[in-house]
Amino acid sequence: MKYLLYLSPTERQLWGRDGKNWLPVSGEPDGPVWVVTDLVGESFAEIKTPRLFGRDRTSYVARQLATRYPDTPYRTCLTPPQEGDLMGKLVPTRHILVGVDAAERINAELDATTSPVAGVWPVSMLLSLLGQARDLPADLFVVLPAAGTLRIVFLKDRTPVLTRLTLTPNQVGAQVEEIVRTQRHLENTLVLPRGSHDRSVLLLGDPAGFEGPLAAAHLKLVTLHRDEDTRSGDWHFPLFDLALKSPAGQVAPLTRRVDYLGIRLGKAAVVLAAVILVAGIGSAMNNLWSFFGMISESHQLNESIRQIDERIAGVQLAIGKFGVAPDTVRRAVAMHEDEIVSVPGLDQHFRLIANVLASDPNLRLANLQWRLLAPGGLPCSVAAADQAANGTAGPQPGSDKRRAELSFELAVPVTYGPRDRGQVLRSVSGALSGIAGLTLWQDAHKDLASGILRGGSTQGAATKLTWCMTLPGVAGTPDGPGGGFTS
Repeated sequence: MKYLLYLSPTERQLWGRDGKNWLPVSGEPDGPVWVVTDLVGESFAEIKTPRLFGRDRTSYVARQLATRYPDTPYRTCLTPPQEGDLMGKLVPTRHILVGVDAAERINAELDATTSPVAGVWPVSMLLSLLGQARDLPADLFVVLPAAGTLRIVFLKDRTPVLTRLTLTPNQVGAQVEEIVRTQRHLENTLVLPRGSHDRSVLLLGDPAGFEGPLAAAHLKLVTLHRDEDTRSGDWHFPLFDLALKSPAGQVAPLTRRVDYLGIRLGKAAVVLAAVILVAGIGSAMNNLWSFFGMISESHQLNESIRQIDERIAGVQLAIGKFGVAPDTVRRAVAMHEDEIVSVPGLDQHFRLIANVLASDPNLRLANLQWRLLAPGGLPCSVAAADQAANGTAGPQPGSDKRRAELSFELAVPVTYGPRDRGQVLRSVSGALSGIAGLTLWQDAHKDLASGILRGGSTQGAATKLTWCMTLPGVAGTPDGPGGGFTS
């Protein structure tokens, strides 16, 4: 697919030609890009040069280009057909300067693309090439309507003289008025003689409604007798096809086309290298020995494959003699990993309780129990109704996360009064509540407070000081959003 970037005053369009159709493309192209501009800054200028030869004429024209278009590098020179004798045709003195005074816009677009740039062609240049067909008049207005704009190019003796881009609505009257205004400008600048001469207009669009208003202004419509151009509803596509042929009028400087020219030269170098390689094969026999070496390596590779197949067959035979199916072994390994290796050491949870009780050296454990909960089991002898009443979420259905239950009973010295006793319970419960991943199901501090409120201090003091909690059963895997074990 070939890609073309079309730049107008209001939009940027990337097109790709797939076979015979033009399709809009999104994203970056994966090949060289031809650029067509339709901007206000496009212009033509005719100059006359002395009868110079070779480098002198080239330098003179380059100075004229720099003088005429000092603010843009997008410029070039064309040599139209010369009049006069043979000497005048061999040493031309008449040249057409072409330039686009929109360097900032073009530079921004070319800097944004990573693809090689084949060249930049102003649409004015493409319209002039289209209007130079032999079946068209020598003096011709080429008109290209677009969305809200109108491009007019005038050719005199098949040579581009003037180009204009105007903001004109898509109305017949407004477009005809702009063509007439262009004709009057050419008459005022003595490019065209005044009078009622009928002049030709090539309209690259729907001609409906134009014939009458143009005839009233002594202008007549002409058509381009080319089927491939009239089949398409959009005349931009024939211009795009013309640009893909890289015609005369390319205005981009060499620095913008280095990558594309490098690719072209690279392809030529590849072809040349292929020719040299074919010639070398015929003159040197080393390549033949290399071919025999490749055949030998292929035989060695086949032998290695055969040996590997034999080893695989031997392994399968040994597995068959073992008497246990491979799936059974895999399930046993998975059970070992999931049910045995995943069980944490008791020292982790016991160290956790030791850190909590380290705040008071007078405390002693009266009872300590640790067990793994079955999947879906309720911890700490808590009934489902009690769990719902406390607002504590149980294990999710289908969850394979295992949990460990840890409960302990604390023995407080008899010398502790109610105040010290309550402070110890509050300290232990607070330390346990601050451990991430721990769910406290039975809290002696809360039980004691409830007992005091219900039956007085004697009943509360007799209550067993028991805590029961659940911890994640897989080491390093939290049972809640709090993360791993911390104390």
